[in-house]
Amino acid sequence: MHHVKKKIWEGSLVLLITFNIFNLLNFIFQFAMVRFLDLAEYGVLASLFSMIYILGVFSESIPTVLSKYTTNESNKGKLKNILKKSLKKSIYVSFLFFGLYLLLSVVLSLKLNIPYLLLIITGLMIFFAFFGSVTRGVMQGRKKFFSLGWNLIIESAIKLVLGVSLVLIGWGVYGAMFATVVGAMFAFIVSFIPLRPIIKSKEQKASTPDIYKYTWPVFVLTSVIIIFYSIDVLIARLVFPDILAGQYAVASTIAKIIFVGTFPISKVMFPLSAEKSLDTGHQKKVLVNSLMLILILIGIGLVITALIPEFIIFIFKGYIVKESASVLFLLSIATGLISLSNLFVLYNLSIGRIKGVYLFIFLLVLEALMLYVFSSSIIVFSLAFIAASLILLIASILLIRR
Repeated sequence: MHHVKKKIWEGSLVLLITFNIFNLLNFIFQFAMVRFLDLAEYGVLASLFSMIYILGVFSESIPTVLSKYTTNESNKGKLKNILKKSLKKSIYVSFLFFGLYLLLSVVLSLKLNIPYLLLIITGLMIFFAFFGSVTRGVMQGRKKFFSLGWNLIIESAIKLVLGVSLVLIGWGVYGAMFATVVGAMFAFIVSFIPLRPIIKSKEQKASTPDIYKYTWPVFVLTSVIIIFYSIDVLIARLVFPDILAGQYAVASTIAKIIFVGTFPISKVMFPLSAEKSLDTGHQKKVLVNSLMLILILIGIGLVITALIPEFIIFIFKGYIVKESASVLFLLSIATGLISLSNLFVLYNLSIGRIKGVYLFIFLLVLEALMLYVFSSSIIVFSLAFIAASLILLIASILLIRR
């Protein structure tokens, strides 16, 4: 168990460093966009990124499945077979989803008041959500945390440099979204480099028993978590005027740093707790060690947002936006609760506990209804977000105790 505990802390450290470089670059990107775009334009950009996060259900559910099935497979030929089959299926499925997305975007364009072309550019992320998730899932399963982290850094670095350049020459939100797609595409191309030993090996047929039975619950739970922490910005755009929605989006973007900052710990925990060599007691110790790390980081985030919310908004926006500062701490609480829920959900998936997942779909619907109904002000809206997130956390804990 000492060896496994060491892996958690070492793997978490590697991913925390690389992920936080990735997050820092993304923060600088958002920082630049807030400065170079007005509040209404940034509200549009934040809504588009919320859609990317929702599309990210594929980029998180697929790696989770592949990590589960590659963690305990050491034969490179069989790993190549898993990689090859997964990429082939991703091609077909991504085109299907892109077609459906184009139809749905007609309605979204009218409801959210976002140009259809912008939605099309955003939809291109579907392809790289599928393709990149396959290669990153294999890296995660093989515990190539350093390579995984650097691949994310490459994506965010290209997005930052290209995005700022295009916005400065007048492309606006279009430039930001085009850079986002290019960054994801390039990251996918270079993701094959750390997988060269697998790619060069002689392919052997791999057995993946119950992979489809396992994939659906993973997709449902991952979808719920990602949509849960992304949909607030979209609903805010529906219920609030453009400027107020933009002010909410600024606070929401900052608060989400807690989720993305703690996410590497859950990512490290997953392949470690999924190892067949561990008994139930040791698996729970993996969970406890991961939980301790996440609680420390959430606590730091809450203290900072409680003490200096206006200063944080000033650093981010360049001037104090009182409406954003008034809800920053509340949104940080909600995001912290979702971060804990994500840890418990991934733990259940890692040990193959997949019953009772459909309850979480109801919780997602409940969240949307609560946010829509309790929207008399952004403070009431944020309190509803906390309440919904707390219900999600309770459900996640109860799932472990089943």
